Amino acid sequence: MKRNNQIGAIFAIIACVIWSGNFVISRYAIHLAGPISLAFFRWSIATLIMFPLSYVNFKKELPIILNNKVYFFWMGLVGFAIYNTLIYTAGHFTTAINMALIGSVIHPIVATVLAAIFVNEKLHWKNIAGIVLGLIGIVFLITKGQMTSITNFRFSTGDLWMVAAGICFGTYNVFVRKKPVGISSNSFLFVLFAIGAILLLPFSIYESIYVQPVVYNLHFLYVVLYLGIGNSTISYFFWNNAIHKLGASKTALFGTLIPLLSSIEAVWLLNEKFTNFQLISGLIIISGIVINTWPSKKING
Repeated sequence: MKRNNQIGAIFAIIACVIWSGNFVISRYAIHLAGPISLAFFRWSIATLIMFPLSYVNFKKELPIILNNKVYFFWMGLVGFAIYNTLIYTAGHFTTAINMALIGSVIHPIVATVLAAIFVNEKLHWKNIAGIVLGLIGIVFLITKGQMTSITNFRFSTGDLWMVAAGICFGTYNVFVRKKPVGISSNSFLFVLFAIGAILLLPFSIYESIYVQPVVYNLHFLYVVLYLGIGNSTISYFFWNNAIHKLGASKTALFGTLIPLLSSIEAVWLLNEKFTNFQLISGLIIISGIVINTWPSKKING
């Protein structure tokens, strides 16, 4: 049991390290491709990688997928096509540190509220405390620690894009629980990867011709391979195995590492400055997420 916990913890940390790089990449790649093109190449590569891994199950489960095509369309649109495009758009306007901090708090808040409305999950005091702390952390971040100037502050363009991205991912996280019965995890991801890529294709072509051409070089190749293989397939493999060994609640706690890891990577790789107000904001936000996701003690009756 102890060994399972240790292995599960290692798997969860690896997944978080890979995922945390998404915010750094979105900043690094702003001169290589537009946000839509970057998202399109990510999901296209992920689809190609996932195809041989899911083919047998996909073929068997195709009737169920077709019977739930509206569900899959909206999940692919919101959770994959739009969500990551918004992240990569935010990368043009704000820092990777801000992106990680804002994204890490918005989607749990949205997921908690929507789960209470649509999945009949009761709001616990921990959920409310986590939401309040998260909002305080965001305000502290946006006001640069000057809480007294709250009446005068406003979100930057990039921060607003990240808020929108967080709303999309929070929505996805709620409705993924309504996954049709009989669909394997591999088939589920393959279909959503493919839908995301297909929906983005025409917009990617337009963007690359009229807005921002794609710079096809080794840097771009490394970026899309990292996003398509690492962020979209390997990370899910490690995360799902962590859930299997640790359970969903304990694994979720490791997600609080993502903003911290992203901040360290941004300072190291992008030479971004990690200020005191970002540190304090991050601590407030992480505290809120830990409280929100900490498993409740079971009372034996």
